[in-house]
Formats: sequence, C-alpha cells, structure tokens
Amino acid sequence: MKKKQKLVIVGLGMAAVRLLDELVKYKEQDRYEIVVFGDEKVGGYNRILLSHVLSGEQTLADIISHDEAWFDRHEIRWFGHRKVTRLYPDAKYLVDNTGECLDYDLLVLATGSLPVRADIKGNQLAGVLSFRDVFDVQQLLALQAQASRVMVIGAGLLGLEAAYGLVKQGLSVTVVHRSDRIMSQQLDHHSAKLLQTQLEYLGIEFVLSAQITEIQGNERVQAVQLSTGEVVPTQAVVMAMGIKPNVELARTSGLSVNRGIMVDAQLNSSIQGIYALGECSEFEGQTYGLVAPIYRQVSVLVNHLCGDDSARFSNQETPTQLKVSGISLSSFGSPLGSEDTQSLIAEDRSHNWYRKIMLD
Repeated sequence: MKKKQKLVIVGLGMAAVRLLDELVKYKEQDRYEIVVFGDEKVGGYNRILLSHVLSGEQTLADIISHDEAWFDRHEIRWFGHRKVTRLYPDAKYLVDNTGECLDYDLLVLATGSLPVRADIKGNQLAGVLSFRDVFDVQQLLALQAQASRVMVIGAGLLGLEAAYGLVKQGLSVTVVHRSDRIMSQQLDHHSAKLLQTQLEYLGIEFVLSAQITEIQGNERVQAVQLSTGEVVPTQAVVMAMGIKPNVELARTSGLSVNRGIMVDAQLNSSIQGIYALGECSEFEGQTYGLVAPIYRQVSVLVNHLCGDDSARFSNQETPTQLKVSGISLSSFGSPLGSEDTQSLIAEDRSHNWYRKIMLD
C-alpha cells in the first residue's frame, strides 16, 4: 500500500472547516494523513453565527460543527488549543506552543485574521473587547452582569451585529462611527439612513462623524472621550473596526507576505508545498473577509489536492449581508458610483424597503 502523505492544516476557522468537509466528501483520508491545529478549545464552528449567539437566538453548542467526536469519526487528528509558533519549510516540520515538533509533506495555512484595535490611550483597560471568536463572545455575554452602557467603535457589519446582540441582552449601546453614515463601504446615504432608523427603533444609539480619542479609567473602562470633546460614561468598549490578516507565522517562517500571505491562482504560497487560504491570504492585491470568495478558494485547493490542476481562483465582486433579525439587507459593489453612473431606484416607505441599481 502506498504511504499516505501527511497534510497539516494550521487553523480551524471557516476556511479550514470547509476544506475539511470537502476532503471528507471526496474521501481524501485514503490519500492523506490529515492533522489539524486549532487555537481554540471548542473545535470548528460557524463564525457567521456568533452574532446569533451574542443575541441569544442560538447557543454555542448550536453552531459547533466539528467537535472531537467529528474528528474521531473521520480519522483526522485534531490538536485543539494548540498554536503553531514556527515553520521550518526546508526540513518540512513545525513547532507548536508546547514545544512539540511535527513533520509534514503538505501544509495549509488557514490562520484567519485578527481584529483591528484603535491605537488610543486606554485601549488595554479591562472592558475593552473585540468581537471575533468564541472567547470574545463569552466576554461580551458576561457584560450583562458587569455593565449597563457599552460603546461600540465602528458601524460596519461587525459593529452593527455586535451592537444588536448587546441590545438584545438589555444593555444601552452607542455606536461611534467616523463616517457620516453607517455601513459607509456598502450603503449610500439614503439607504444608510433607512437602516439607521430601523436600528434606532431596536434601541441602538449612534454618534456619527466622530471618533473615540481616549478610553478613560483606572483598571477598568469608566468613560470615553469623543473627538467632539464630549466625555461619555461607559463600562465597556467593543472595537469592531475591521480585521487584518493573521500573517505573523508566515512572515517569521520566510513566506512572502504583503497585507496577507501572497498566493497564486492555485493558492500556492511562495514556498512549494505550503498553501494559504481564507482571511490570511492575499491574491492579486485582494484580501478576504467574506465567506463566498473563501469557499471558492477552498474549491480550487481541494481540486488541486485531489489531483486536478485545472481550477483557478479569481477575484469577483461579492454581496454583503447584514445578520440582524428582522432586517433584510444586501449590498453588491460600490454604493456611490461615479459621475457617469445612472441609478434606478424603487422605494416603498410604507413597507420600509429600498432598491437601487447603478448602471455605468
């Protein structure tokens, strides 16, 4: 019997989970000995649904798809709560935070992303939180017993979903956004105002065209100072300002890194035998925070690992959707257009819906 190649996957976010599902579907355990490293203890889960856990609409158990039993059932080794700290590509082995070494034949980096934190005074105080993973959500859920008012920095998708979840817990929530409209990367001024009105009806307050310049407190958050000069009492600050590719492992191990780990159309990194996909990767100047392009990356990589080299990844526009109960929102492409853009608009204020198509 031909010896199996050892395929090691570093990371267990949604890109890695999708990759595992596809490998299992094609029974690639017959070809590969598959090993997975994950930073978190809980296994693989649907990160998109964390907002539903925060709002109380689902539990953590509801969104976990790849637990220890799943890995056992599919004969895949999973090292939970183990972080790979260094790669040695020439010798084809890695080292994790326990000091253990593991060799590999092929390696997939799916290290995901890190939350962006504002570089302001007080950003390390207790009560300054992110909204990115299970640990973050557990901390946010604990706010119900620790705080009455929370400030959220950022009115993009992540910030609005965090704000909605916190309001559902009964907390007073104010979202601070530096732009003059919420979801400024996806919505025009009119649709942003319609959405803001709906969110205000749910109990979320907004401060636009402003930034938090300082977080005040001794050991814990007590207040924030805005760029307007106003000081607002609060017991917690949630930074939801976006994400950045988690590339430190790749960079220190000698892979080519720009914003993300640079890959070609077959997800090859700059070092043969090492691939990267998901939020940590960069292709033709683009990095990724939405599921659709990441799943297309996975499809390309699975075909390659199965022996089909014909598939190629390409950048495509992807629609954005907001996950707030009772609100249906989808945006595709630039929200503003150019001077030559023609807009077709349909609106029904009695039913609170708005449609806009822009033609170049």
